[in-house]
Amino acid sequence: MARGPLPPLALAYHGVADVPLRQDPHGLFVRAEDLRGQIAKLRSWGYRLVTLGELARLASASEAAGHAALTFDDGLVDNLETLAPLLQEEGARATVFVVSGWLGRPHRSVPWTRIMTEAELRELRATGVEIGAHSVSHPDLSALSYDDALGELAGSKSQLESVLDEPVEVAAYPYGRANAETIRACRDAGFVAACSATGRGLWSDPHNLPRQDVGNRGAMIGLWLKRDDRYEPLMRFAPARAARRLWRIGRGALR
Repeated sequence: MARGPLPPLALAYHGVADVPLRQDPHGLFVRAEDLRGQIAKLRSWGYRLVTLGELARLASASEAAGHAALTFDDGLVDNLETLAPLLQEEGARATVFVVSGWLGRPHRSVPWTRIMTEAELRELRATGVEIGAHSVSHPDLSALSYDDALGELAGSKSQLESVLDEPVEVAAYPYGRANAETIRACRDAGFVAACSATGRGLWSDPHNLPRQDVGNRGAMIGLWLKRDDRYEPLMRFAPARAARRLWRIGRGALR
C-alpha cells in the first residue's frame, strides 16, 4: 500500500495486443498480461477503478483521491475483442475515446489494424465501457482556431451520440494537447469533462484533467512514478530517457 492519500490517476492507453516494439514505434499497444498486472498493482495500492466521467465528477467534489481511470484512445477494434472481455473478467471499468471520422477504417499509424465499426462500438458500449469523443479527424486541436476546434469536438460528440443514441459527455484531446481556446471550445461543445495526456492538465479543471501515458512493455516502476506525477519531470533528463530506451530494447529483444 502507498503511504498517505492516493492521488487521483488517469492512465492513457490505445490498443491491447502483443505487438513487438519494432512494429510499434509509437508505443500504442499494451499486452493483455501487462494490463492485468497494472490493474492488480493499482488495486494493491488501494485504488478503486472508475470511468473518466466518474473520476471527473469525483474531482469536482474534491473526492477523487483513491480513484483511477483506465482510458483508451482512438477506438481500435481490439478494445472490443480483447479489452472488453478482460475488463469483465477483472471486474474493472474503463473509458474508450473514439475518433468518430475513423469508424470502420484502418488506423492511420498502424494500418494493419482498424477502428471499430458503428455496430462494434454499440456492442462495446453494451458491455458497460464508457464511450467518449476524440474529435472527428484527430488533429492537434491546440493548433486550430477556436471555431475549427469547436467543429471537431462538437462534430465528434454529435456523430457518436447518433451512433449510440445516448449522450457522450467526456472527451480526450488528440495528442493530449489543449490550449485555452481548445478548452473553451470543448466546454462550449457541451462536454462535462475532458482530459489531456503526458501529465499535462490540472485536477481542478474538469475540461483539462491530466492523464499519464502507458506504453508498450512499460515497467511497474514507471507506473509508480506516474502515480505520483514524477514520470514526466524525470523524463526531461537525458540519462533517464536513455535508461528507458535501453529497458524497452531489452524487453523487446526477449520477444
